[in-house]
Formats: sequence, C-alpha cells, structure tokens
Amino acid sequence: MLGILKDPYFSEHQANGFVETGISLEEDLVEEIKEHYLTKALGHNDFPKFFVDNQHQAYLEGAVLGFVFNTFPGAAKKLVKRFYDKAYSKAVYCDQACMEKVLAQLMKQDFQRLFETRYIVASYDMYLRNSHRSPAAGIHTDLPNFHHFYETENDLSLYIPLVDLDDDNGGRLSVLPESKLKVAGNVLLKLLYEHFSQIPECLDEKGYVDPDRITARQMAAFIRSKPHQDLMTLYKGVIPLAKKQYAGDFRRTEEGRGRVLMFNNKNFHAAERWKNEQVDREVYVIRMFPLYDARIRLRQKLHGTPVNNFLLDMQEGVVHRYPHPVDVTAIPEAEKLRL
Repeated sequence: MLGILKDPYFSEHQANGFVETGISLEEDLVEEIKEHYLTKALGHNDFPKFFVDNQHQAYLEGAVLGFVFNTFPGAAKKLVKRFYDKAYSKAVYCDQACMEKVLAQLMKQDFQRLFETRYIVASYDMYLRNSHRSPAAGIHTDLPNFHHFYETENDLSLYIPLVDLDDDNGGRLSVLPESKLKVAGNVLLKLLYEHFSQIPECLDEKGYVDPDRITARQMAAFIRSKPHQDLMTLYKGVIPLAKKQYAGDFRRTEEGRGRVLMFNNKNFHAAERWKNEQVDREVYVIRMFPLYDARIRLRQKLHGTPVNNFLLDMQEGVVHRYPHPVDVTAIPEAEKLRL
C-alpha cells in the first residue's frame, strides 16, 4: 500500500491488515441496498462462474483437485456449485444498482483523505448472504484470475456489513496483516504484458494489451508458460504457509451495520461462522484497484456484465461513471504507480 494510502492509514493497514475508514452509510441507503437484493432469488450464486476456463485456481488446492478439475470438468462444475450453495444463499456480482450512491456517500464523507495516489478504479460490487447453516469461510486469499485480468497485489475491498458483525451474531472478518505476510501479485501484470505484447493481434492501436482480443487458445498458451507456472508454484507454497504458520496472527474486525471497512482482499482473510438463527448475514462489497504503468487495458465485462467503469479522483473528490471501462490510456503516466 506504499504510495497508495497516506500515513497514518498506510501504517494502520500494514499493522492490522485493514483500515477503519470512520465512515458509515446513511441508514436510508443501507435499507435501499437490503431491499434491492431482497428481490434476487435465493440460490442466485455467481461464484461458480469463476471456475470456468480458469484452470489455475484449481491448481492452488493441490494436485488431486487440480487433476479432477482439468480431467473431469463436468464433475468439477457440480462440486463447485455444491460447495458454494452451502456457503451462500445469495452471491450477486456486478449488479451496480447501488454502487454509484455508495461511492458518492463515501466522497461526501471525505473518503479521499485516505489516499496518496490520485486515481482508483471501482471495478464491481458484490452482495453476499448466508444463514447460520453455512460454514465459516476459512483462511484464503482472492488470488488473481483471468476473468478479471487486470488485478494487483494492492487491490482494495470496501467491506460494508448490512447487519451487525459482532460477538453475539458472529460472521466477523479476520485479516492477516501485511507486516506478517504479503502475497505477490503485481508480477502477474508484468508477465501478462511481456507475453501478450509479443502477439500483434492482442494489442490495440496504442500498443496496449487488450484482454478482450485474447483468444482462449492464446490464454491457454500463457497458462502453460514457465513464468506463469513458476508464479503458481509460489502461490501454492504461500497458502499452506499462511494456514500453518500464521493462523494465530489474524486480526479480527468488529463492524456495525453500514460501517465501511477497507482491506486488501489479496491478503489472507477469513470469516467466522454466523450464529444468529433469526437473521441472515448480509455484506455488500465494492472491489477497487489502483492504476499502474502497465500497458494493459481493462476488461469491458465480467461474465457479460459491465465492469471497471467507475473512476475515483481522490484529488478532486469526485466519482466518474462511464458507459465503458475507464480508459487507462487517457490517464497521465505521472498519475500511475510504478510496477
């Protein structure tokens, strides 16, 4: 987070793994979000979509599961669906119905004071709901995947519970501080550019890699490449390390309804089991990332839905919403972070 967050917020994130923004959404907006997602059918779950044409995720869980995913894709699809159906009664991605209002309220409450870097892209939103019958979310990291394509090791999640997450209810988030262990991620942007910049049909007229021009065959060749496989080996090694050596170093949060917490979802985190049998656990999340000087364009859609179309200007304190992805070629290089 160096160069992204101002002190003392950088220090807070480094030490705790998260930043208490001191911002809470207005009660009317919290209710509006809850009412909107109440209209979504129980069982709506977008998580399994990320396991299609994204083989490297399976590798991270070990050789046996990786073999199953790649050899028996039909069985793997059923296994993933069964797992996430137990974990969440609803998991809705990229709805964007409430996203602009939430970002506007953040800026109104001086959210920009946290940032050293000028621009942050708000990529998409998520709504997660589960009951007391769902298992706890164990220690994990949201590693990069090819559906998003442009991801960094300093991605940020705005984590907004729509019910109290406390000792009585459970469901509290725990995060491993970066001072203990950090997962490398920016190197993937380097590898993606180095590989696809050598393929003319993957470049736009300005020489930027355009993920929407990459074919499935070209992506498969990148997955098999030695630099990418070396990175996967690193990821496979760091996951058991976090679970075995750092399980006692996680910092637990306690968040009230509508209160905005910010953390890096690329760092290891977990959520305890929800205890309340009368009320479901509900969390609204906005995923964001800083802009680096990687010559890579942003994807236009995630599973058919527009993404990457909000730009937060932390200098001016305004939110720009576009009918297309943020044009990274129009952002001055001096306003981008160095890879």
